[in-house]
Amino acid sequence: MSANDFDESAASPPISVCVPMYNNSATIERCLRSILEQDGVEFEIVVVDDDSPDGCAAIAAALLRPGDRLIRNEVRLGLMGNHNKCLEVANGRCIQFVHGDDWLLPGALRTLAPFFDDPTVGMAFAPRRVINDKAVPLRRRLGPAHIWFPRLRRGYNRGPNLVAQMMIQAGGANWIGEPTCVMFRRQLALDAGGLRDDIHQLVDLDFWLRLMLRSAVCFVPRKLSVRTHTAGSTTLGNVTTRKDWLDHLRILTWLIVDPASPNVVRISARVWWVLAWLQANLVVALFGPERRSRLKILAGLRVNEFAHARQLVDALPEPGQSRLINL
Repeated sequence: MSANDFDESAASPPISVCVPMYNNSATIERCLRSILEQDGVEFEIVVVDDDSPDGCAAIAAALLRPGDRLIRNEVRLGLMGNHNKCLEVANGRCIQFVHGDDWLLPGALRTLAPFFDDPTVGMAFAPRRVINDKAVPLRRRLGPAHIWFPRLRRGYNRGPNLVAQMMIQAGGANWIGEPTCVMFRRQLALDAGGLRDDIHQLVDLDFWLRLMLRSAVCFVPRKLSVRTHTAGSTTLGNVTTRKDWLDHLRILTWLIVDPASPNVVRISARVWWVLAWLQANLVVALFGPERRSRLKILAGLRVNEFAHARQLVDALPEPGQSRLINL
């Protein structure tokens, strides 16, 4: 990877802290104050409100500094669409997402920002402190993520090597963490196509995999953010309704067709795809729901899903072009 891999304007602010917001009136002040208290690095704050009816936009507007921005969507874009809107409107060379119910710990931005002085680095992450709501079932509670990597170095790591390590568990487990604990280059995210709108529970994992395949990744073994995990979260809703039933197969399909995947990742993904497909057929046949329709979808998946993934690959922009495949 050369020094010209990420074409960034020197006039851009170093960091855009992006807050994709929806109905966060109870927590947005805490979130924004944690950002405003960051020091040691220049940054802009971009709050993109997804047409919230609860008044959180007014709370955010009262807290923002001159030069920060509050953008309100006239029509709801949904979770992934709102994240992609953040990527579209941000001016920073690097993006730090902070969800409206999460917050940053002191020194988070100035700890991660220096890694991007290396032009080959596209992503940096750190552990997060997790606060699990008591109402969250024990089996669904979040714990440490990065500890599952067999060989995760402090500082610099080759991204494709980390992806290969994640294939130990079939590339279906998020060993990085949620968006609030990751900083990444905006142009890299645009080159990778942004967040997909057809993956639900594992959308952040899919996004990290695509970024890691295309860049070096740095790791800091220090908690820099706080993640709140509540019983009413979108995460638990996706699991309960089984909206995410094709997520893993779609991620594996992408890893197989992505031109950035090394052979070891592509071969591993093919093996795991067959096993995941067989398991999905068994689970649907035994437990449903919608047995007939879902079994029919699975029967055509080997043709339809790969055709769809190749269309997404073809839709990826040329490096340096600011275009998102899902907007």
